[in-house]
Amino acid sequence: MNKEKREFLLFRLVFMVLFWIFLKISLLVTLVIALIQWVILWFQDEPVESLYKFSASLMVFQRDILAYMTFQSDEKVFPFRDWPDGDA
Repeated sequence: MNKEKREFLLFRLVFMVLFWIFLKISLLVTLVIALIQWVILWFQDEPVESLYKFSASLMVFQRDILAYMTFQSDEKVFPFRDWPDGDA
């Protein structure tokens, strides 16, 4: 393996660790959203639309992190690009 490839992989490892931290935080946020939506549904018939849309974009964010970490994608995730809109 040449020097450039080693440097690229080392640099990628740093991002993978950073994105792993982002993923763990986002999973905690997912749990909080799920609990909030559950409580709200207990008292009314529909979930909160803004939380519904945010959780969809959070799901795309988590998918993109996993794709980067498993070498399925070379694109870095937020904050290195725009926040996903949840439609993908």
